[in-house]
Amino acid sequence: MTAFEFVGVDWGTSSFRAWHCRPDVEPLQIHKSDKGMSKLKRDEFAPYLEETLRKKDIPSSIPVIICGMAGARDGWQEVPYVSVPATQKDIVRNSARVAAGPYACTILPGVCIANEGRFDVMRGEETLLFGAISNGAKDGVFCVPGTHSKWCRIENGNLFTWQTVMTGELFALLSTESTLSEFCGGIRTKLYETPAFESAVLEVLHEPTSAIHKLFSIRARALLDPEADQRDFSSRLSGLLIGQEIAGINWDTSALVSLVASGPLAEAYCSALMIAGRDIAIIEADASALAGLSLFAQQLNTHNAKVPQS
Repeated sequence: MTAFEFVGVDWGTSSFRAWHCRPDVEPLQIHKSDKGMSKLKRDEFAPYLEETLRKKDIPSSIPVIICGMAGARDGWQEVPYVSVPATQKDIVRNSARVAAGPYACTILPGVCIANEGRFDVMRGEETLLFGAISNGAKDGVFCVPGTHSKWCRIENGNLFTWQTVMTGELFALLSTESTLSEFCGGIRTKLYETPAFESAVLEVLHEPTSAIHKLFSIRARALLDPEADQRDFSSRLSGLLIGQEIAGINWDTSALVSLVASGPLAEAYCSALMIAGRDIAIIEADASALAGLSLFAQQLNTHNAKVPQS
């Protein structure tokens, strides 16, 4: 629950979600669409948000807090990244104010790593992570799976470091655009429930350098085994990629993994992590996003109240 009324927006690359948050009332999702950053030009963000809020009769006096790709270089307005280690105060201090018609909006910054030859970025996941912490999650290892999965370390309640793995994007490309696409169609739901998924995860965990070679075995089996189930090919592809992702994270391998995810994605990663023998705590992604937006909305409200008005 929030201490005051606001609208929270999670503006991703391929999706838009907005919630109306009020004291003592469960947050209400007022809009969900595919109008992410990839579908909008820079001058279309403000009109789209304004139209959405007007259609839901949201008063213009209510502040709007936005996380995600609206602050990217190709988004509404670029908001520079905050460097790690990142605190909640860093996020608030580096946010940017914009307007959607009469609505006063704040875009939260992303976070970056740019030192000692390491480069990495995130926009939106930091809000989920701080939201999870505000909901009681403890310091340690966090996994936020997705198109670009994030493996993160939280220390003293702050975002200390992370690694990004392009597992979701690789699965999409290999299963639809590569020489494997002919064999990886068909049923694509609950791939993690098949023996093919489990065996693929185990193979890569036992031999972490083998994933690229084993990918081609999908095509070879499809050509040579007439009794093979097509669903097994997609399951094996998913298992090899997720297994490789887990095998590649070589720090704190005995630590609890806080998995910030929902639905089939949470179930797939939970299955793979259990195969790997990891202890897991599942943290619901939408609840974390809302908690993070609420946290930053309240901190921005306090911060803005202290800033003299010109």
